[in-house]
Amino acid sequence: MHSIPRVSVLVPAWNDGGTLDTALGSLAAQTWSDFEAVIADDGSTDDTPAVAAAWAARDPRFRLLKSDANRGMTENWNAALRAARGELVTKLDADDAAAPEFLAAMVPELDDPRVGAVFCRTVECDEALRPAASWDGERAFALHRLDPAQRIERGGHEWLAMSFDDHQLWHSNAFLMRREELLALGGWDERWSCAADTDLILRVLEGGQQVVHVPVIGIHYRQRARSVSARAAADGWKAVEAVLVGLGSLARAGRPLARRSRALRQSWWRLWRAAAALRRDGDLLARLPARQAEKLLPLLNAPPSPPPWVRIEGEVRLIAWRARHAGRAAAVGPTR
Repeated sequence: MHSIPRVSVLVPAWNDGGTLDTALGSLAAQTWSDFEAVIADDGSTDDTPAVAAAWAARDPRFRLLKSDANRGMTENWNAALRAARGELVTKLDADDAAAPEFLAAMVPELDDPRVGAVFCRTVECDEALRPAASWDGERAFALHRLDPAQRIERGGHEWLAMSFDDHQLWHSNAFLMRREELLALGGWDERWSCAADTDLILRVLEGGQQVVHVPVIGIHYRQRARSVSARAAADGWKAVEAVLVGLGSLARAGRPLARRSRALRQSWWRLWRAAAALRRDGDLLARLPARQAEKLLPLLNAPPSPPPWVRIEGEVRLIAWRARHAGRAAAVGPTR
C-alpha cells in the first residue's frame, strides 16, 4: 500500500502517443517528488496506453486509468479526478510539459488555509515545444498594471473582474487546488469541452477565496494545428462555449461586481449581444458537431440574461456611439 501523495497530477490523453512520453518525463523531472500521476486514457487507438503502461511499470508514482470507449474530453478529466488520491490536484495535458519547478513553486502556497487556489505562468510553444509567445491572458495583467513576473495575491472576486478583460487569465494546466474543494465544485462541467477550463477557473474565482499567482513559468503549452481547440475554433463551437460560459459566470456572481465596474457592465452587455448574434448565425449552427449541438443549442436559445440596468446602459451607449459616428460621417461629407 503506497502512502497518500500530497499532489495528484491528472494527465488526460487521447491518441497522444507522440507527445505523452515528453509530458510524463516532465513530471518525473519535478523537483517536488511527492506526487502521483493519474494517466487517463480515453479509448486511444494508437500507442498511448502502451506509453502510459511503460511509465507505470518503472515508476510507482505513475498509474494508468484506461477506458475502452471514448468518453469525451471533459468526461475524461472528471474520471481522472475521481480516481485521484492526493490532497491537492492539478492537470497536465498529454501534449504539454511542466517545468521542473512547476509543483514546488505552487504547493507551499496552499499551506495557507486562506488560499483557495494557486496559478502559475504559461509560455506558448510551437509543435516542437520551443517557446514562441507569452500566454495571451497576461494582457489582462498589463491592463491592471500588474506584473505577471511577480507574486500576486488577490481575492477571487478581484481576479474575476479582471477575467472579462481577456478570455482566460491562466492556462487550464497552470493551477493547483485542494482536491476536495474541486470535487465539491463538481469538477469540470461536462456541458463544455474547450471552455470547460475557463468555466472552472471562473467558478473557483466566484468563491471569493484568496488566489495566488506565482511568477514561475510552470507550463509549456504546445500549439497544434489539429488540436481539439483548433478544430473547435474552426467549427465555431469554441466561440459559442466561451460566450455561454462568460454569461453563466456573470449571472452567478456578476451583479455586485458590475455595480462597481463600468468595464464589466460593458463586457456583460457585449456577451449578451454576442449570444444573440450566434443564435442568428445559421451557417455556424449547421456546422456544430452533433455532440456539441445537443449540449449547446438549448443553452444558446435560453442564455442567462443580464439585469435590466446592464442592458439599458449598453443600449444607451450604442445609441450614443451611432449618433457620434453619424455626426462624423456628415461632417466629412460624401466620398467620391
